[in-house]
Amino acid sequence: MCGIAGSTRADAQLLQAMASRMRHRGPDAQDVWCENGIGLAHARLAIVDLSPGGAQPMRSPCGRWVLAFNGEIYNHHALRAELEALGENFVSTSDTEVLLRLLMRQGRACLDKLVGMFAFALWDRQDRSLLLVRDRLGVKPLVWAQLPDGGIAFASEIDTLRLQPGLDLSVDRQALSEYLACLYVPAPLTLHAGIRKLPPGHWLEWKAGSVATGRWWAPSYTGERMISLDEAAEEVLPILDSAVRLRMVADVEVGCFLSGGIDSSVIAALMSRAAHETGAPPVRSFTMTFDEPAYDERDAALAVARHVGTIHAELPARPGITDLLDDMVRAFGEPFGNPTALLIHDLSTSARQHLKVALVGDGGDEVFAGYPRYQGGLLGERYRRTVPRPLRGLAAWAARLIPESTSGRHAWRRAREFLSAGTLSPDQMYASWVEYFDPSERRALLALAADPSRPIADIYRQAPSSAALDAMQQTDLLSFLPGNLMSYGDAMSMAVALETRHPFLDHRLVEAVGRMSAATRMEGGKKAILKAVARKLLPSAIVDRPKLGFNPPMGIWLKTDLATMVAERLIRPRMVELGLEWAPVAQLLAEHQGGRRDHSLKVWSLLVLEAWERGQRQG
Repeated sequence: MCGIAGSTRADAQLLQAMASRMRHRGPDAQDVWCENGIGLAHARLAIVDLSPGGAQPMRSPCGRWVLAFNGEIYNHHALRAELEALGENFVSTSDTEVLLRLLMRQGRACLDKLVGMFAFALWDRQDRSLLLVRDRLGVKPLVWAQLPDGGIAFASEIDTLRLQPGLDLSVDRQALSEYLACLYVPAPLTLHAGIRKLPPGHWLEWKAGSVATGRWWAPSYTGERMISLDEAAEEVLPILDSAVRLRMVADVEVGCFLSGGIDSSVIAALMSRAAHETGAPPVRSFTMTFDEPAYDERDAALAVARHVGTIHAELPARPGITDLLDDMVRAFGEPFGNPTALLIHDLSTSARQHLKVALVGDGGDEVFAGYPRYQGGLLGERYRRTVPRPLRGLAAWAARLIPESTSGRHAWRRAREFLSAGTLSPDQMYASWVEYFDPSERRALLALAADPSRPIADIYRQAPSSAALDAMQQTDLLSFLPGNLMSYGDAMSMAVALETRHPFLDHRLVEAVGRMSAATRMEGGKKAILKAVARKLLPSAIVDRPKLGFNPPMGIWLKTDLATMVAERLIRPRMVELGLEWAPVAQLLAEHQGGRRDHSLKVWSLLVLEAWERGQRQG
């Protein structure tokens, strides 16, 4: 895993600056290729083929193509064998060279063969064209910008791309609205008007000032296959086992994050089984611990580690973790409002002292239907069908009277949200559950003439299946997963040069589960298929343990560590400078501080926005 950048209007000095800016992503080497004002930059974290043979940017043997690649092609050994049978002779053992040879022979057609996470740039010196590609589920980031002369620049990170002269770095007001809705800026937008994200599963081709883009893969949750839960588990287990084993292949030690929840526990169990069968040393696992018992999972994680046989270590959360706010903002290059990012940064920093690669359980909820809101969506489907609209309207009005605690308990909040959305269409209902500042709040904050659109509702309506569970999972795989989980996973781990790998996001697994019926996916409750798989690997006490979630005690922080920051930064002059109206901010703060509503994440998102804007002014 690495960092990449490039431009069609660059010199060696600019490219070297880009490579240096990405040193945290690739501390093992930084290099550039430049020719006639066009160049690529690369910062290397050596994981596969640690020799200079894996160095980048990599040129093809004929000299026509130059590749800058970030990520891993997990099935590169099998692809190498196929290419050797066709007469290719390799000079390294790197997956980069395998990808380059595939692109030389097949162009974009080879993408379907790749199992991995990746973002790459291929320059064709003969055709003078650039191909940018991002992996299926958006594990690896890629941002780009059209230059004033018609050229193009790109990078793994916004902060690196900002080194390119001539970019429009003004605030995109639509992106600001969508940040307030989602607490991240959904692709293809960034908060800079002149910088865009390449969406997951997309390619971009540039030639002579012209840009063309297209989608080469998308998830498809259509729920067509009616099979039993046992049949589903028998089908899923070998795919997941293959996904784990492929992600254990590296020329450095590979460990895992272990929370004690079912997702990471299954991965730890499969890793340990694979290590035992191959005679490899025991897997090392890592758990973050907290002083607050309500957030701590050390006992559960230790029980899993002992059962599956990992060498386990506990990594205490650092005190004063909120001091990392400014570092977090710099790593993203734009506001990012999920405070779990701070925990991932802290966990990655500690784990990086022991290894370079860790397998993680991200994606299990999206792929296997693990969120409570999925059950809510199914209930909402029946609610709209069986309860007359006038009664639902009355319930929505009465829901405003439901109290809400700031102690972190969600039952009352979920009941209020469910009833309040009872008269909405399915897409609007789902958006109301997963968005934070609703359209009326954003209209007030941004002084808009009309309510803004709901980005999540827009994605929901485009789902290939209108069935509730299909549409919800499809929506999350295209929005929450890449925009939130993958975004903070990459930014926070790569800030300290730690590579994280995601077995649950193997596209073969996503496709297999997506073809199974909603009834199979929800038979007996959330994560039915994964739990059936887990029972083949783990004792019931672990499988049936209630989900805790990897979330920070934001309510506590806002009353302690962050109280002074809120008082000093969320003030009228700063909100006006951010382009926000003060009255709705003041109301939000009063409701939260008075205990009438839990606005913890909204308050945090405004602190992040303020920190980002201040960082922009200070350069």
